[in-house]
Amino acid sequence: MASTDPVVAVVGSYNVGLTMQVPAFPTPGETVVGRGFAEGPGGKGSNQAIAAARLGAESRFVGRVGADRYGDDAVALWEREGVDADAVTRDGAAHTGVGFVVVDEDGENEITVAPGANDRLSAAAVRDEAPAIETADTLLVQLEIGDEPVRAAVETAAEADTTVVCNPAPARELPSEVLERVDYLTPNEHEARTLAGGGDGSAGAGGEGGGGGEGESEITDEAVARELLDLGVGTVVLTRGDAGALLVSGDGVERVAAPSVDAVDTTGAGDAFNGALAVALAEGLDDRAAVRFGCGAGALAVTASEVIPGLPERGAVDDLLAEPW
Repeated sequence: MASTDPVVAVVGSYNVGLTMQVPAFPTPGETVVGRGFAEGPGGKGSNQAIAAARLGAESRFVGRVGADRYGDDAVALWEREGVDADAVTRDGAAHTGVGFVVVDEDGENEITVAPGANDRLSAAAVRDEAPAIETADTLLVQLEIGDEPVRAAVETAAEADTTVVCNPAPARELPSEVLERVDYLTPNEHEARTLAGGGDGSAGAGGEGGGGGEGESEITDEAVARELLDLGVGTVVLTRGDAGALLVSGDGVERVAAPSVDAVDTTGAGDAFNGALAVALAEGLDDRAAVRFGCGAGALAVTASEVIPGLPERGAVDDLLAEPW
């Protein structure tokens, strides 16, 4: 009997996460003594695929890892979590991606990434796995892989009428041909300004500074989201941390609250949110309900240390959704 679970295809990255707890982030040239260290799986693509699987979806991952022990660990992880990784390539010429995460005493984080095999995921490799995308209800893609595989993924999904969710992280310039095929763009406040800011109105004109500089604080989140709509995106879901999310489309603006929780580690909040949003959309929930589902999953994720342990199971999210916020 065929599965009736929602199907989410994720095209993206896998990285090993090396996490250190510190009392405060170092300034340039400063050495800070850490209070703890952990090594574990990460990468936005893999994290979001696992998030989707834990929330009840048939989750498929398209990516690339090295033929090293970290790659072995990745394959074992996906098998344990119920993620279909048949479309993942093992690369003997590159190391598995590595991410370095520093978390301060308030639970905020700073992250750097050495992409390794992720940088060798090609457009051709993504197109070779087209059936995994074409038969999914939702495609979820991020920007820890190159422009060409991102383009191949969204084009493949758009041609098959698969709903496209793009989490533009880490934010960078995106061509209009990609943005015009994105049904739901899910930036945070910084990423939204990076994509939309700039005098010429082009995507990414804000550059690394995220549209920063004098006067940025005067630009409202709603205005930034509307600029992204003008670039061709169908709907913008602008995430705002513990303030929830802003849902902006041609139909108007809605503010979706997040539940109040005690944050321990915010590293996996975005991945939990995006995985949950993709699942909710695949299940056919309306936009507001899907964003609320994402906010619930994101809130639960920050109550535990490290990303994978923090990604919630479906029952926990459903229980939270049953409560008033």
